[in-house]
Amino acid sequence: MKSKLVSSVALFKNVAVATLLAGALSSGYAATQSFEVFAKDNSTAFQSEDASALDTGLMFNSGDALQVTATGTWNGGGCGDVGPDGTNCWSSQGMNAFSLVGRVGNGDYFEIGSSYNGTTSASGNLYLAFLDSDSYNNTGSVMAEVTTPAVPEPETYAMLIAGLGALTFVTRRRSNSQR
Repeated sequence: MKSKLVSSVALFKNVAVATLLAGALSSGYAATQSFEVFAKDNSTAFQSEDASALDTGLMFNSGDALQVTATGTWNGGGCGDVGPDGTNCWSSQGMNAFSLVGRVGNGDYFEIGSSYNGTTSASGNLYLAFLDSDSYNNTGSVMAEVTTPAVPEPETYAMLIAGLGALTFVTRRRSNSQR
């Protein structure tokens, strides 16, 4: 009888450990969303203020991981067609002119270009824009792929708690049987 009990406890322990590991290792999938950013409509337009950044509707907290890749061409007039990395024919706020830039909430703009992988320094929605002082002569657009951080599903937490509970039960049962 005792060997049957020991074997049942061992099996239960293995199931509990597997449940715990599954809960700890599984997480929600990161999602990638595409946004078309227009040079004319989504310009930062620092001087003319005749355009506005594209509100992606994606909410980030300060310190969240942010990954963006972009492709396409646009033109701000005067420097020719350029990609999301912009050009150094002139610079604005320490960034390449006509580059893809982003801002989270009311934070400062940061250069994204064709690829950005970092963390956010503010909380709020992500805004994407064409870095320029005005928008009247801007043409073209770029496609930006924004990857949002993985968020564990509620089932993951339930499995983690169930696994911890099972391990606690097995450990207490084992310590009681040894007394």
